[in-house]
Amino acid sequence: MTGMTSSKLYFKVALLRRRVLLRQIIKRTIAGSLAVAALIVAAGLLTYASFQALRVPLGEAVAASVIAGVYLVIGLGLLLYTLHEPSSPELDALSEMEAAALEAFGNDTQGLRSAISSSAHRIEDFGNAFSTSFAILSALRRILGAKKTPS
Repeated sequence: MTGMTSSKLYFKVALLRRRVLLRQIIKRTIAGSLAVAALIVAAGLLTYASFQALRVPLGEAVAASVIAGVYLVIGLGLLLYTLHEPSSPELDALSEMEAAALEAFGNDTQGLRSAISSSAHRIEDFGNAFSTSFAILSALRRILGAKKTPS
């Protein structure tokens, strides 16, 4: 696989994986927003009904504490769900493909890097040879110029 082919493959796979991730994020965000809106309405109505039902037998303070405890359990459950990463065979396969494409891209660019390094050494050697030749020519010129002056 050539360097250009592997880089194209890597970027295609990486872009495809990011699209799948973005689609999942959008779906989860919309579902989460709708769930929050429904829960707010339901929680308000349920809170009022529960407080009215528990106020008489338990008292106002205990009724409010029981309702707060229920909301605490619900909130912690939703928080744990939100922090849970979704597992998807498609996403796992794309992640593996991206890693393989990146490795192929790295292997292909290794040859390019060594060719560039070799070219840089050749240019440096050419520069050294040029400066040495220039120094030799300057020295020869001085020697030949010094022989012509005494006559």
